[in-house]
Amino acid sequence: MDNWENILDEDILKPNALFAAVFVLNYECLEDFIVDEIKKFYCNDICFEGEKETLKESNDYKNKVRALDNNQVNASLKWYIDAGAITNDDYDTFHRIRKRRGEIVHELLKNLNNGFTESDGELFGELLNLYGKIDKWWINEIEIPISGENIPSDYDRNSVCGGQAMILSIINSIILGNDGKRYKEILNYMIEKWGYGKEK
Repeated sequence: MDNWENILDEDILKPNALFAAVFVLNYECLEDFIVDEIKKFYCNDICFEGEKETLKESNDYKNKVRALDNNQVNASLKWYIDAGAITNDDYDTFHRIRKRRGEIVHELLKNLNNGFTESDGELFGELLNLYGKIDKWWINEIEIPISGENIPSDYDRNSVCGGQAMILSIINSIILGNDGKRYKEILNYMIEKWGYGKEK
């Protein structure tokens, strides 16, 4: 702990702490998304323990996904590679992101002391790109074909976004882009127009 400016200067510490939190949040959501969407796709039995949803692994899931690797995340990534959703380079990128996430979580004070670099920002960008790539592929290649709905002629495959990805985008904008005021105005409009968030 020798770079006291990064620790004692509020204007440096707060952005670094926020970046660490947002990096880890987005990584955890990406990892969950990578595993859970495929698991739900092959699942034929959902159990509930209170409000917690538990997906029972089907034989199809075990044979077509779990058999690809002993590690469930790696197995899921390899399934996406086989399906044409991502590339081997994307697989390597994910593991670079995963390694950095581990360093941030397990050596947080060291990272706050050292500060974050431009390469960390670039890696965060790669994290968002990978999430967006898988999210768009899943909607276009799995959800829409399964739904059987007619696709409008002006449908843009590249602009689709799942619910969790949209929420993360808002969180990232508020925390990293200082867009809190804009989203507060949207919330106030929703409350006024539809009573959103009011007690019934």
